[in-house]
Amino acid sequence: MSKIVRYVSFLLLLLTSDWLKSQQFIQLNPPDLTRGRATMQALSLRASATQFDTTMLSLQDLSDVLWAANGINRPASGKRTSPSAMNAQDIDIYTFIRSGVYLYNPQKHALELVVNNDYRRVFLRDEKSPLPPVILLLVSDISRFRTQDDSLKMMWGAMDAGIVSENISVFCASENLATRPRASMNQKKLRELLNLKDSQYLMLNHPVSYKKNIGN
Repeated sequence: MSKIVRYVSFLLLLLTSDWLKSQQFIQLNPPDLTRGRATMQALSLRASATQFDTTMLSLQDLSDVLWAANGINRPASGKRTSPSAMNAQDIDIYTFIRSGVYLYNPQKHALELVVNNDYRRVFLRDEKSPLPPVILLLVSDISRFRTQDDSLKMMWGAMDAGIVSENISVFCASENLATRPRASMNQKKLRELLNLKDSQYLMLNHPVSYKKNIGN
């Protein structure tokens, strides 16, 4: 039965894969607010994955993990699913997929192209490791904090990245997706690739995939 389900899922993905092609703007689906396990059950299942499937996430799954991470849940005020110090909203999410690198725009709930081509391997030490379909990079722009104390800005940026990271982890546990928070990455290459400002700091990255089928 599981093979049939995976085959049907693959066919559906082929039919809806136009969004995977490199384009300047990818409009994400509205978040599905009815999905997922209860909070306590999701917390009991949260774990850092060590293996990742290579199948691309559906557009709905990608849309929902980004909204859960740092989307707007109160449109009237523009406030987010993830709190931030002084509501600075300092965390930006760069989404690495096969077709390119995209910046998540919470106001439009959309992905905006930053760089064409596949740069997911920048995050991996082993050149032969299979690539997870999505890697989310959390970047804090500390210039958005209304204080002159740089050490405080850095602490707040790290704190805010940790909160977004936990949102990703709990959503993935709720939806039986694989993820893990990682601090290791090639900071120099990524800064050059994304043309980051001096005030932007790379905090964490999250590979995200479906659970890898380890059974026979």
